[in-house]
Amino acid sequence: MTDRVFQSLAEHSPNVNFAFDLTSGRFKYVNQAFRQLFNAEDEALTLDYVCSKISAADREYLRKCLVDLMEGVVYRTIEFRIEPGLEERWIRLSPFVLKSDSGTTIIGNATDITDEIVNINTLKKYTNKKNSVLNILAHDLRGSLGIANTLTQALTKEVTDPKLSNFIQIITKILKQSTDLITDLTQREFFETAEVDLVTQRVDIAAKLKEVMDEYRKSEWTTERIFNFSSSNESIFLELDDSKFMQVVNNLMTNALKFTKKQGVISLTVTDQKDSVLFTFSDDGIGIPEKCHAVLFEKFTEARRKGLNGEPTVGLGLSIVKMIVEWHKGRIWFESKENAGTTFYVEIPRN
Repeated sequence: MTDRVFQSLAEHSPNVNFAFDLTSGRFKYVNQAFRQLFNAEDEALTLDYVCSKISAADREYLRKCLVDLMEGVVYRTIEFRIEPGLEERWIRLSPFVLKSDSGTTIIGNATDITDEIVNINTLKKYTNKKNSVLNILAHDLRGSLGIANTLTQALTKEVTDPKLSNFIQIITKILKQSTDLITDLTQREFFETAEVDLVTQRVDIAAKLKEVMDEYRKSEWTTERIFNFSSSNESIFLELDDSKFMQVVNNLMTNALKFTKKQGVISLTVTDQKDSVLFTFSDDGIGIPEKCHAVLFEKFTEARRKGLNGEPTVGLGLSIVKMIVEWHKGRIWFESKENAGTTFYVEIPRN
């Protein structure tokens, strides 16, 4: 009686349930939700049929997961895409291996999370857009406020009327408060995000960075810089804490903006190297002095420099960038020559 109840619950569950016998290469059990997801009747549910519905870009990833499972690696969840019809669907799978004298069986429980993924990606897209716009506005506002501050200092030397001098002092104070507010907003978000624990997931980093660079391109007429983006593949998936990694991207892009003159070129290239992904951030700006190279990633070093428009720095940015990269088991390095530009390299391994 109990077995029939549990079987009935599994059969009519909205979640996808299955059992696959690795020894025979056949499905021992699939429920109704499984058949509906793959648009197939029992006689069509072969391994080849199911694999044909998995997105081509995710098949190698799933093969690796299967090898890991057989070697004892525990996956709480695996997320991948299938194409059962015209629309792509995202699946979250919780698998485990059951070994017995008769063979090895993979038991799985899966859920269609397409709506969840779409909502999360939409939120992250607008978050990345907000961060890009914030960096651009911070750069432009600091420049304008810096010019205004220079003018007030010049006026201070010329004006002798005490009343006018008092007005100029008030304006100078307001300008400083505005600049400090911009700095506080940009730095606080960066530091707060960097202090949160690492939470990784599989991310199409090429598509995400293309969206970010599209926002920078829209600002070319205001920033008076040229932005280029290229990727070796249209989609490149990588296991990342994308919120933290985007802080790395934003910081390196902000530095490029700070130290690149008007009409300069800032480029981001993503290269799939099979076992790792290489991110290349380059500019043709003023470069980094040789004396700063050895201490660039340290905290509160002599490498601290104001930007070309007087943008301040607390000297923590690149040290935190290096820390986030190393959290991802990656590495960061750079090449730079004064008045000949700078290139930062970030390499993140796939495993």
